[in-house]
Amino acid sequence: MQKEVGRIRLLKVMLAILEQPGRYTKKELAEKMGSTDNNIRNDLDALSDVGLSLEYDRNYRYKFKEQKPIEKLNDLLYFTEDDQELLRDTIDHLFKHNKKATQLKRKLESLYDYHQLGLEALRKPNLKRIDLLKEAQLNKKVVVIKDYHSSNSNTVSNRTVEPFHIATDIDLLHTFDLDKMELRHFRISRMGRIKILDTDWKHTKQHHIKLTDPFGILDDEQLMVHLRLKVGAYNELIERFPPTKRYIQESAEEEDVYDFQCKVNHKFIGLTNFILGYFHQLVEVVGPIELIEHLKCELGGIQEKLKMI
Repeated sequence: MQKEVGRIRLLKVMLAILEQPGRYTKKELAEKMGSTDNNIRNDLDALSDVGLSLEYDRNYRYKFKEQKPIEKLNDLLYFTEDDQELLRDTIDHLFKHNKKATQLKRKLESLYDYHQLGLEALRKPNLKRIDLLKEAQLNKKVVVIKDYHSSNSNTVSNRTVEPFHIATDIDLLHTFDLDKMELRHFRISRMGRIKILDTDWKHTKQHHIKLTDPFGILDDEQLMVHLRLKVGAYNELIERFPPTKRYIQESAEEEDVYDFQCKVNHKFIGLTNFILGYFHQLVEVVGPIELIEHLKCELGGIQEKLKMI
């Protein structure tokens, strides 16, 4: 079991570096994977051992040296289900259904266990969307995201954007929104069709990848929060926002209590609704004071609305 966990973490480390070259230090990778610095160091060594050479900048943020193997790995990640079936047939043809064929097909199935890896964005029909977005990104073309389902505005509408970064591991597309003339991100799984326009990018100088918190919110002004959760709140948090799991640890003082400590967007988007909806499950807000004051303000607004009923 430990070997399987190590393999999954290794692949996640590789994907994180592929998605955001020069973004993570060893410590940040360890936090992202819910692991230790030593494990991440071993993972980076293992990647180097198989020819995926790594380098880092003066801030010790890692990226791969060689581009060719990275392009091959990126291609591998976007095999469709039909491609995978063809690979299985080819393996059977080459090895005549022997033990070697069975082992290779198991490895293939393990690689594409997207649910286990948290790569829901790579399931159909998102693969087609990703292919089109990749094409637009490569050719620096504007796209129209058809029928985008927005939770913030409670609308379904079209968005015209310059798509400059695709983060499949967290189901996000980073864009420059041509309607709002600002950086915006969109969940790939909430998109309808993708239409590539014959319009070139004009705002590349403003393309900037903001920090993303476990609630999928882009914000470079993040704040560290600390919550204490009972089992019901813990279950709800990780089920609604799976990336939060890596920032949760069992309390060393109380049984069936969990500590959630993590940097989140400074407006507390996503976190606010969770806290206000699960006080009855016991969500204790330890800090920061900015979050406490924000929640008081939100509760005050709710009380005012109730007075009007």
